Order: sequence, then structure tokens, then C-alpha cells
Amino acid sequence: MSHEPGSDPSDDYHLRFQVATPEFSDEQDRLHAEAMELLRAALDAGRTWDAATKAVKIPPGPFREMVLADFLKVLLAERHFQGGGRLKEIAREIGAPMELLVAMKEAMLREVSDSAQEAYRMTRQS
Repeated sequence: MSHEPGSDPSDDYHLRFQVATPEFSDEQDRLHAEAMELLRAALDAGRTWDAATKAVKIPPGPFREMVLADFLKVLLAERHFQGGGRLKEIAREIGAPMELLVAMKEAMLREVSDSAQEAYRMTRQS
């Protein structure tokens, strides 16, 4: 028996996205998208992580750090979790410190756990 995601109150499909989606302004959303494209193109062209990040036109601060972390998380999702690549290989390919990729992987695992726990709590409150 199939149903639309979110139509069953016990289905937490809609809650998973509610928990994980940040609130960006239109300008932040645009900057985020541009930075993600720029970083991907730079790394695909063989530039190092440091060189790629220097090309991002977002001033230093928490938003910039979040954008860079988002990109690394996407990269790890694609190359490590889905693609089976080893962190050491990925670090070498993009010229990034191994410690940075390990920290991003740990952050991703924490976020997944936190989101799952929050979604579970939200389903139990309804």
C-alpha cells in the first residue's frame, strides 16, 4: 500500500527535512549556490582545496565556514559514503588536510544522529 510522503501522521518523511533545512536569505542562498559550483569546478580542474576556497567570494565568518563545510560534506557523501573512496585518497586528490576530512565525516555522522533523534521526538509529540 503506497501513500504520498507525509500523508500518514506516523511517517516522519516531512520531519526529516524540517529538522535539517537551514533558513537562508535569498542573498545567502545565491552565495551558497555560487560557492558550491565554484568549489566543484575548481577541484574538478585540479586545483587544491586551499586554492579553491580562496576563490570563494564570501567574507570570513560563520556563513563562509558553513558553506565550506557544506561543500565538504557533499563531497564526502559522493566520494566516500556513496563512492567508497577512502578519506586518505580524497584528501590527497583535493590537497586537503586529512584532519579536516575526518572532522567533516564526524560532523556528518553527528548531524545524522541528531536529526534522527529530533525527528523521532517530533513524531512522538504529535
